Amino acid sequence: MTSERLAERPAFAVVCALVGIMLAMNPVNVLCQQNPATPWTRITDTTDSNSFEPALARTADGVLHVVWLKKNGSNRDVMHTTISADGKVAGAPGTVLEGWASLNNPDLIVTKNGGLQLFFGGQRTTDVKDPYSSGSLYSATAPASGAAWTLDKGAHAESNAVTSSPVGAGVMPDGTPVAAWAVSFALQAHIGLNPKTEDMKFQTTCCAYQPDIAVDAGSGEAVLGWYSNASKEQGLYTQTISPTPGQKEFVPDSATPDRNSSLSLDQRMAITARLGAPGVYVAYGAGYPTYKTVNVWRHGSTDPLVVAQAEGARHVNISAGPEGRLWVMWQRNRRAYATRSNRAATRFGAILEIAPPAGKAESGIYKVKGEGSLGPLDLFVACAAVNELATYHTQVLPPLSVSASPAKLIAEDGGTVTFMVSDVGDPVAGATITVNGENLTTDAQGRAALPIPKGSKPGTLSAKVEMNGYTGTSTKVTLAPKPPAKPKK
Repeated sequence: MTSERLAERPAFAVVCALVGIMLAMNPVNVLCQQNPATPWTRITDTTDSNSFEPALARTADGVLHVVWLKKNGSNRDVMHTTISADGKVAGAPGTVLEGWASLNNPDLIVTKNGGLQLFFGGQRTTDVKDPYSSGSLYSATAPASGAAWTLDKGAHAESNAVTSSPVGAGVMPDGTPVAAWAVSFALQAHIGLNPKTEDMKFQTTCCAYQPDIAVDAGSGEAVLGWYSNASKEQGLYTQTISPTPGQKEFVPDSATPDRNSSLSLDQRMAITARLGAPGVYVAYGAGYPTYKTVNVWRHGSTDPLVVAQAEGARHVNISAGPEGRLWVMWQRNRRAYATRSNRAATRFGAILEIAPPAGKAESGIYKVKGEGSLGPLDLFVACAAVNELATYHTQVLPPLSVSASPAKLIAEDGGTVTFMVSDVGDPVAGATITVNGENLTTDAQGRAALPIPKGSKPGTLSAKVEMNGYTGTSTKVTLAPKPPAKPKK
């Protein structure tokens, strides 16, 4: 299958927020401008299952690797697609595995030596003589290029029921991989690749689903996240599993107060660590029987942060961004939304509304996923039209903010206008401000000064702000006429 470019219309537009949207508990203005995203590109085959979910990992060269399932008659293949740092899909996909009898959603990590390792559960055949017939945890590896994949020898876990569950995976600080999956009466995890190492077991009553793992960049702790549908234990949970197992923690407002009702997950738990900063974070919808808000909660904390009022939102997801930032994304009313945090991950910026590929979401959006480690968000949505279901990709650029002080001054008197360029409150150095025929560059504090000579003519100065990797913005400065002198009494 060759990747298909869709260019019927711009990938998305940034539009005004609906009345009532709140970000980080504080109302903000949402930009109303076009965002130069890449065109939507189809990644997967058009005969997807609505349960398929791609696995994402970015190597040190900036390339994003996308691994996805493909139907092959009654069997399954695993395919591999690469996307460059500027959001362009590179050619036709390659094959990782072919013709397996059963496979569930895999997860992808970057190994300590910079290569790729894919973890998955499945059965190559049902022949008991086949070393890949037991339905255990397996892996395949490739160099950083992803050019050639090797199926690793044998199973990596005790369990023979991994094939029934998606796999979530992470990497410990020393490079040791850790993987998790769910079976009928236990949530299980395995540290390392030795099948003789005992599988760890959690929530052994029943009804744990969609696990994933994040490893805290500060403490080095591996944190397991999952959805529970057990009686009086419904909702989302997290638990530190290494180096020392901790207590299970309930994600606030992810179920009703009695924990007897919640909305189930149909994609992997939205949990991530930050890049170069401490903390593991969960993004989720809060409310029942429909989500009312999109929240972010830090593992081990008390109160969540409300990212947006978004009644009816679904498929909430999260990704680490640069400098400790977080991207949060979700879908609502067949549109995708995304917003990015400040460096401290304490507040979020403007919400971007993203139109799906033209004519491809009449039947809805079934998955939302993203990877934002370089700054822009590589966004994936699984959407369906008549007789067609596939996953599509575009790239979302974060918006800049600019203010001018003063925004109005007397033209004849002149003065100095100071522009401040920021990214969710954090100063942006190196941005270009084009105004009054000059190009200014912001300093380390995000500031740039424009002298207004005395005797200038009244009018309006338009300032255009641009920065690589961002959506530009603009502001205006009013040069007012001098008011008439007041008559003497």
